[in-house]
Amino acid sequence: MQRVSNKRTYLDPIHQDIVLDRSIPAERLVVDLIDAVEFQRMRRIHQLGVSYFTFQGAEGSRFTHSVGVMHVASQLSNILSSRCESAEKERALMLTSALLHDVGHGPFSHVTEKILNYDHEDWSCKIISGDTQIRSILDSYEEEPGLADKIVQVLKKTYKPAYVSHVVSSQLDCDRFDYLLRDSYMTGTAYGLFALQRILRSIEVDEENDRMLVVGEKGQIAVEDYLFARYSMYAQVYYHRKNLAARALLGKLIKRALHVIDKGAGSIAFIDEATGKWLTGEKLTVEEYLSLDDIQLGYHIKRWLKDKDQILADLSHRFLNRRIFKASRINTQVQSEIDDIEKQVRQAVSSLGFDPDYYVAVESTGFVPYDYYRPDSDHPQTNIVVRTDNGEVKELSQLSLAVEALVKGNHTSYWLIYPQEATEAVEKIRTKLNLAVNTK
Repeated sequence: MQRVSNKRTYLDPIHQDIVLDRSIPAERLVVDLIDAVEFQRMRRIHQLGVSYFTFQGAEGSRFTHSVGVMHVASQLSNILSSRCESAEKERALMLTSALLHDVGHGPFSHVTEKILNYDHEDWSCKIISGDTQIRSILDSYEEEPGLADKIVQVLKKTYKPAYVSHVVSSQLDCDRFDYLLRDSYMTGTAYGLFALQRILRSIEVDEENDRMLVVGEKGQIAVEDYLFARYSMYAQVYYHRKNLAARALLGKLIKRALHVIDKGAGSIAFIDEATGKWLTGEKLTVEEYLSLDDIQLGYHIKRWLKDKDQILADLSHRFLNRRIFKASRINTQVQSEIDDIEKQVRQAVSSLGFDPDYYVAVESTGFVPYDYYRPDSDHPQTNIVVRTDNGEVKELSQLSLAVEALVKGNHTSYWLIYPQEATEAVEKIRTKLNLAVNTK
């Protein structure tokens, strides 16, 4: 970070110079929010969870990602403001919502969110609304009273106009724009690359229908490339088999820690109050939640290396020293066949002296690279609408056969997770079941 006169520059590997001018009220506000202790905490949370076990460069933080999302939102805001009068009025809200959208992430980001079944967006809203430095800074922004409440509405997708929320969270948003490019860079891959500036230049606000439009054939093609980049990142990076194995290992480790904690006070080698509440699902204050980060959880795992419970100690050793489990694709989606495979592997792992409850798992991976609007679903999606060169307005999959295939494709896979020591036994089971498990 550099500061020259009244300007501050963040040197970013994806967007190069991110310059904020404190003489501009909205940008001064962003600088102050970045300096807030709750935002600085995100330096201690990995953007890509446990992916650094697989991709050695995946050491980026939620901090750098969030600053990047804000920067992309600033670029988009400038473009929209030149074409839509209402967008200029929403600039401060767009920038701050983009900046703070991930402030509620917990240790290892989405990994523990799935394991412990909590919602980082709920915590983002609690932090923004609570007795925090972030809330104090937002309340002091005289140019827009009630800004904190508006940001919460944006994050909960209840704010009007709705397109402001779509800038932060939709099928075509600044969050995805940044993380695809950033995660691709940090993992040393090229799967997530797409023409960001062309997409930004192609976006307009349809004020009558309160939505964003992609305009023209060039914009449509750029968006198609973006959607396939997202598909590739999930297939090749986010759902890489070693990532799945590392996540499963952390899940089993936490499960065993909870088992040991259930034995009563003093049963586990070390646990602080906030971490104990978080793991067991007790209600946490905002202050307690903010004490949690990757360093805090990592310290606990390091202490558990010496726990008298041998399973917890072993799982902790495996996690800290990258002795992660193996993951093999199960070449069937028939549940009875999956159950049979898991049963046989559990028996084999047990015969090797491992408790299968903590050393065997079946993980499923499934995602929709693009989903159009489904108003009857529990979580309706925001579709991508294109205005073609001849003025026709249609949902993207109606114009693109390639995107239609993404919408209709079945992207679900099942994976068997087991310790390295069971590889030979799993291979025998694979042969017996006629290649039902792919260990390659």
